[in-house]
Amino acid sequence: IETASRSWTFAACAAEIAAAPPASVIVATPSIDTVLAVHAALAARRPIALLHHRLPAEEARRQRALVERTPLPPDAAVVLFTSGSTGAARGVVLSRAALIAAAEASAQHLGWRDDDRWLLALSLAHAGGLSIVIRCLAARRPIALCDRDFDRGQVAALLERCTLASLVPTQLAALLDDPTWRPPARLRAVLLGGAAAPPALLERAARRGVPFLATYGMTESLGQLATAPPDRAGDASAPLVALPGVIFETGSRAAPAPIRVRAPMLATCYLDGAPIAPVFTTADLGYLDGGALHVAGRSDDVIITGGENVQPAAVEAVLTATPGVRAACVFGLRDERWGQLVAAALVVDPSFDPTSAAERWRAALPGHALPRRLALCAALPMLPTGKIDRRATAALPTSAVDYRG
Repeated sequence: IETASRSWTFAACAAEIAAAPPASVIVATPSIDTVLAVHAALAARRPIALLHHRLPAEEARRQRALVERTPLPPDAAVVLFTSGSTGAARGVVLSRAALIAAAEASAQHLGWRDDDRWLLALSLAHAGGLSIVIRCLAARRPIALCDRDFDRGQVAALLERCTLASLVPTQLAALLDDPTWRPPARLRAVLLGGAAAPPALLERAARRGVPFLATYGMTESLGQLATAPPDRAGDASAPLVALPGVIFETGSRAAPAPIRVRAPMLATCYLDGAPIAPVFTTADLGYLDGGALHVAGRSDDVIITGGENVQPAAVEAVLTATPGVRAACVFGLRDERWGQLVAAALVVDPSFDPTSAAERWRAALPGHALPRRLALCAALPMLPTGKIDRRATAALPTSAVDYRG
């Protein structure tokens, strides 16, 4: 394991692991301590739950309490939280067998080389980050750890040592925003997932020579279920191919349908006890064409911004609690950098103060859920059924929200 300034061998890690105290809940900071805690728990076969270090305090308490009061299945290894279609973050229980299956399938698809080193710049509380640790532990390959929240300079420096990386589109865009940055020659694959990458971003990456591989996955499978072929790295037209052991069932090009998946790396259940069926129905719509998977969009209203899921109802609850706000509708706007931006239409009265409202929202919401664009209107567009017309609302002109104060 390496950071920008230090490195640890597996032998050195083993000594720290042997002395590590048991932990059932780990606040997953971007640090060597978190990596070692995960390694220690897996080595001792102790189940753990990973909580994002930037959760609002109330949500962190809720998740911790849920983990501590819920009995886990005997085969549980890791609990990861993700936002579901209801808007409440759900704990996903992954077994040791699922972790191993995920690592093996990735290895069969990408292969391993003697000089491989994987950049870890994603949160360990998310499938994308944890999966890197699992793969590298299984293959005894080194990790280059970005030991702070995403920092373009540090990531660029660490990439000089790496052959593999996993990024969300927002991170790739940040690297490309530096006109002097070029991917190092030794970098052979960048798994790009977490959100749909805008075509313009893929075109920029291809022109810069980034060996990206589009990837599709979810928390319930520890990430990677389908990835572009390694020999098509850097090709925006490369198909999504199912990893070994993964079977998709979905619709046609003319009629996309919910994507259903059967795979050995699927989670056991949710923390609330709801089972995960052997054939799991996702919240994504798609179709198969010549064996390749095409993801057409979401089957719900979840906004995906910078690889993070945002449930409109959760944001609306905060907005409508703001003095002067009479009604709110939250929606996503397409954005080249973030995939989507969180936007909101508000019906307000004269007491509404944009500056104090922005301060209130910044205190109540995680950064990725903050509305970045606002439309102020006399009334929200409505459907004949009495429900808000979200499509018409999303077409309203918006202006940027200033959070600098």
